[in-house]
Amino acid sequence: FCGPPKTIPHAFLSLSKQFYVGQVLHFKCQSGYDKQPPTSGTRECKKVNGKIDWTPLDLQCTNDSKEWLPQ
Repeated sequence: FCGPPKTIPHAFLSLSKQFYVGQVLHFKCQSGYDKQPPTSGTRECKKVNGKIDWTPLDLQCTNDSKEWLPQ
């Protein structure tokens, strides 16, 4: 089993109690936090070279608040 995956700021995920090898988790940016693609992604619990861990996920959820600052 994999341990709980690292959280991603402003992204949500339905968590279960155990994460088995081969399980795929789907992450999605929260509403208002999807200015930079990708806005969703997956991580998979994999066994590589005898080690069980999550595949990497390059997901950044931001509302890019600089865009709304007065000039």
